[in-house]
Amino acid sequence: MALTDICKDWIKSATHDFIAIESIVMQVQNPRIRPHEIVLYHCQQASEKMLKVYLVKNGVSPWGHNLNALRTSCESIDSGFASKRLVDHCAFLTAYSVARYPDFTDTIDARTAARGINSAKRIYDFVSERLGLGKVYFR
Repeated sequence: MALTDICKDWIKSATHDFIAIESIVMQVQNPRIRPHEIVLYHCQQASEKMLKVYLVKNGVSPWGHNLNALRTSCESIDSGFASKRLVDHCAFLTAYSVARYPDFTDTIDARTAARGINSAKRIYDFVSERLGLGKVYFR
């Protein structure tokens, strides 16, 4: 089944999150002061959008921002979504849907941001493969 225009738009939006991540990470004015919470927010957003693309493609109307819940919905369609690594990546990123808000108090460093980027890339690749696109951006 081919991807609908709405699915393509969601994938494009997820890709834009990665462009934002790259832009933030590449800031050179002061590499020690980067808004790591915004990086993690975009990682969570890209992952959420990709999981929702999979659900939409399979006739499910996705709701919410909890990556664990979205992944579980995907798992009801494809048992491959039960992969321990995917579960771990989704669990790690779920909390960062609110990382951009002032009352988010977790301390986030460059290592945590790098872990988030890795998790987002793994989720993106996993879903891309399930959509029949292969590993489109992150080989």
